[in-house]
Amino acid sequence: MKYLTRNQLLEINKYAVTSVGGVNYGVQSEAALEVIINQPDQVVFGHELYRTIWLKAAFILQKITKKHVFVDGNKRTAMMAALYFLHLNGYQVKEQSLVNQADDFVLAITNSPDNEDTMVEIAKWLEANHHRAR
Repeated sequence: MKYLTRNQLLEINKYAVTSVGGVNYGVQSEAALEVIINQPDQVVFGHELYRTIWLKAAFILQKITKKHVFVDGNKRTAMMAALYFLHLNGYQVKEQSLVNQADDFVLAITNSPDNEDTMVEIAKWLEANHHRAR
């Protein structure tokens, strides 16, 4: 499985901010960024902490949104990072109309508790809206 690197996350944030005319991109919390980079592939007592690609992508999306990793553009960066992670691992969005739903979905995550139940719901949504690339 391919995981997101620090440089990829920084580039995604830069694009997420500058594509809408912003200029304030970059890291706000180094500690939170390190969690985003390292935790998706973490193994505890011989078992992956996040067993499916969907939970790994959900972790990335939820934690960037909730932990305010970046100076600006956290919600946009979170969605783009999760989608890019899935793309790197051979998945693509089923329908481009997902982009229209994404803003509302990320806003709902922002207003939801930062817990495992929310992460599972995010994972289900991501899985329902993606398929293996051909």
